[in-house]
Amino acid sequence: MNSSIPIFRHKKPRRGGLSVLARVGMGFALVLVLMAGGGFLSFLAAIPEPQQPLDPSSAPSADGIVVLTGGRDRIAVAMQLLEAGRGARLLISGVNEEITREDLAASFGGDGTRFGCCVDLGFAARTTVGNAEETADWVAEQGFRSLVVVTSDYHMPRSLALLRHRMPAVSFAPYAVAMDGPSTNRALRNVKLARILVTEYAKYVVTLVHHRLG
Repeated sequence: MNSSIPIFRHKKPRRGGLSVLARVGMGFALVLVLMAGGGFLSFLAAIPEPQQPLDPSSAPSADGIVVLTGGRDRIAVAMQLLEAGRGARLLISGVNEEITREDLAASFGGDGTRFGCCVDLGFAARTTVGNAEETADWVAEQGFRSLVVVTSDYHMPRSLALLRHRMPAVSFAPYAVAMDGPSTNRALRNVKLARILVTEYAKYVVTLVHHRLG
């Protein structure tokens, strides 16, 4: 017997095949994709339907109302809720420092409205986190225990998460406003909507992770 012949044959590596490490990496990546996809679907399910057409009489009632700035429609809707008595006072959070109370009154608070007596302006907030902090200070000052929250539909899940984290003893009733009006170019509208939703979902995930680690 020729002792130079090995007892076991060494398997030659398959050319073009994936290593075990590469296969594990691909499997892990697939799991992450599936998890992200599932999380995104949950995020979409959490977005409330906008109130169209606006019917203040069917809106929820609370001690106060807060609107997070970012669009004229949000403030207009919040003012209608205030006029309908759905809250005792309204906070407009995140107002541009260059905008005066008189400017807002001219646009949203004509004669005979409750703008003069019952609207408070917050100029400190620059982000949604800032909105939550500004709202928390206002709620503590007013002694409120419940709020109607007015913001865009896609913005509502993250806004509620931040508000609830900052004020766990306060109850919140969302009142969603549609992102924008109908567009004649459906393709452009769909691209814009997809970009906004993906961006907002990423911010939403960061918010949840931060709260769980904090």
